[in-house]
Amino acid sequence: MAESKGLWYRRGGPTLVAGLVVLGLTGCDTLGLSRSPEESDEMGNQYVDRGFGGNRLVSRMKPIQLRLQNGWQAAPAGTLNPTADLEAYNPDQDMFLVVLGESRAAVTPGNLEEQANNYLQILKGGFSEVITNQARTGVERVNSFPAVQYEVSGEVAQRPVAYLHTTVEMGEEYYQVVVWTPNDLRAANAGAMQSVVQEFSDAQR
Repeated sequence: MAESKGLWYRRGGPTLVAGLVVLGLTGCDTLGLSRSPEESDEMGNQYVDRGFGGNRLVSRMKPIQLRLQNGWQAAPAGTLNPTADLEAYNPDQDMFLVVLGESRAAVTPGNLEEQANNYLQILKGGFSEVITNQARTGVERVNSFPAVQYEVSGEVAQRPVAYLHTTVEMGEEYYQVVVWTPNDLRAANAGAMQSVVQEFSDAQR
């Protein structure tokens, strides 16, 4: 899998920082994240389903969804990843999320633990410097699905970034749920990052 680019958005304007990160995360020079993309025709691979139980971000390509907690909204198509199955951001807390699915048949044979480590090494390969090495969290399931989760932070485009990387095994697919924030907000956003990962689920349930 090729290295790729990532970005984050800082409050006070659409200032983007792009650098080699992981998994098709791409940067661009202008983003316009202040718009409300769910009210436009630029939703791409996803759409927002509004209901009494709250808003859900639903993939058009895979049977998955993400419940949008307060402060979270859909990102315009392709701004965080050109092929993401789901992409969202929380501008008030400077947090970003993408979900990428991959068939188990398309990756090197192995178990969930091995695949999660493969993805993590690709992520770290995009760092110019590792700030804190990967640490396994206690998360073993996302909803009812087996999961492996790591925290790691590294320097990207001369900026420190903190990542929460979760690999979820759902049927015949592996899903990477990647949440990131500027490293100086890592402690403040840790609970919110964990919480939004648990909103990822199977849309067919």
